[in-house]
Order: sequence, then structure tokens, then C-alpha cells
Amino acid sequence: MPPKNPPLNTEQLATLFTQLKRLEASGLSVLQTLTILTQSKTELKKPLTTMLQQIKSGRSVSEAGVRAGLFNDTHKTLIHAAESSGQLTKVYGQLADYYTGLASRINKVKSRLYQPGLTLIIALFVQPLPDLVGSKITRLDYLQLSLGRLVVIGFGVFLLIKLPNILSRLGLKAAWHRVQLSIPVVAKWIIKRQVNEFFYILAIMLESGVAFSIALPKAVAGIKNSCLRKQFTPALSMLASGASVRDTLAKVPVINTIALQIVHSSEQSGKLASGILHYSQREAETINLQNDTLAEWLPRLVYSIIASWMIFSILGSQFATVIPSDI
Repeated sequence: MPPKNPPLNTEQLATLFTQLKRLEASGLSVLQTLTILTQSKTELKKPLTTMLQQIKSGRSVSEAGVRAGLFNDTHKTLIHAAESSGQLTKVYGQLADYYTGLASRINKVKSRLYQPGLTLIIALFVQPLPDLVGSKITRLDYLQLSLGRLVVIGFGVFLLIKLPNILSRLGLKAAWHRVQLSIPVVAKWIIKRQVNEFFYILAIMLESGVAFSIALPKAVAGIKNSCLRKQFTPALSMLASGASVRDTLAKVPVINTIALQIVHSSEQSGKLASGILHYSQREAETINLQNDTLAEWLPRLVYSIIASWMIFSILGSQFATVIPSDI
């Protein structure tokens, strides 16, 4: 059983697979690679040491990585297929590129939110300051209006970030997933990204030599939203029928016509894996453009909210002084 450690974050996965790719490409053995990594990756020293011990005891790379808590089930399937086909370097590279890109996009959004966040903090302390100077409020009132609001906002943001984990522990993950897909804009955003991740994982498995009948359930299992994952049930039930890949995926309502056409033509030409991978990469480019747009406009939205709040608070206080109290 894998240890119950927190899963690796995106940056850790990007670094890990990048290092694995580089060392694997240099011709080092798995034992040599892990020995080097245990010496250089201090924050992952414990799980890497466990993985090294597992391999020494006869485990495969994929199994050892899962038992050490470094790989999830999707990684295990991909790396197991890569071990069998001798394509470890290629799969490590694909995973490294995927997580490096994902980490870059996350960091871009975070970095662009730092300045609006700092502006909000300054605004919280500046907005009630004139009333404190004018002796309209006490120091305790000032702290409540500034630091108190900051604590409430910070706690709210923390809860929002941790909400999926909290709901999961409460057994409400399915309800949260239903809520996600009940909001049209959010649903479109989630479906586009998770379906594309499904195609990407499916393509890598097929390229590594995994049969479609085995790759499909594994790729479906990688879909995070459980309600979206259920929409693939009709396709999974067709695996034993011998239907074509195109006809099987056509049973999934969230897979669009363009994707089905590409799957059909790729299947007919005997290049199913490369065709799906090309489609996934092309869709990823569109998704990345949308993510970049979000990273650009989200800070502006935060700025607008802060500015509106400041203007409202200032004008509201002015109106309160000019409107007679008996009206």
C-alpha cells in the first residue's frame, strides 16, 4: 500500500519527471538514477529512498513509485507501459512537459494576483484611517475594520481553496462535482480541460503499446469530476462488443464531432495514437490561450472590485453626511 503522504504538487512532479527523463536519457540504470535523486532532491529524499528500496526488492519502477507515494494510478499505468515497450525516456519527457506547462500557468496566475492582493491589504488599512484620525472611531474599531476584515477575507480564500478537500472528507465530493457542472460557464471550462486531459492520457498509453481496451478505463479513471466521468460509462460498456474506437467514443455526449472525426481518420490510417495526441496538443494550445487570458484579466477584475469598494465607501460616507437623518 502506498504511504498516506500528501500527493506531490505540480512543481514537484514537473521537477521529478524532468530529472527522471534527463538521467534516463544519459544511460544510467534505474538504481543509479534514484541514488542520484535521493542525494539531490532533499524534499523528496524519503519517498525516493523508499522507491529505491522497493526496486532493490524486485519491484518495477511503476509499482515502486506508487508504493513510495510518488506516482498516482495514471502514472503507474503510463510508466508500466513504457517499461514494457522501452520508452521510459519518452514518457518521462511527456509527463515532464505536461506538468511543467501546468506549473507555469498556475504560477503565472499567482504572480499576477500578488499586486492586487497587496493593493487590497493596503486599502483595508487606509480606508478607515481618516475616521480614526478624526476620532470618529476608536483604535479597536479601526483594528476590526482593517485587520478584522483582512482575517475574514483570508479565511474565506483559504476555505475556497480547501473546499474540494473539505467536501471530499465529508463525503460530499459528488455533490460538489454536480454543482460544478450545473453552472454553464464553469461546466464548459471544466469539460473542455478534463476531456482534453483524457485524450492526452489515452494517446500516451496507446503510444506506449497499451491496448485500447485497457487504456480507455485507465484514461477515464483519470477524469477528476465524477459526474463527468460517469458520462463515459456507455463507452466503457462497449469495450467487449468489438466496436471501433470512433463508435465507442461516440457514445460519450461530451466528445465533440471534430474529435470523433479525427479519431476515425486516425484509426483508419493506423495512426490512432499520434492522431489523438496531435488533436490533444492542438486543443491544449487553445486552452493555454484561454488560461493566459484569465491570468491577464483576473487581476484587473480584482482591481475593479477593490476600486468599486473604495469608491462606494467614500461616496457612501459623504452621502451619509449630507442626507438629513429625519428623511
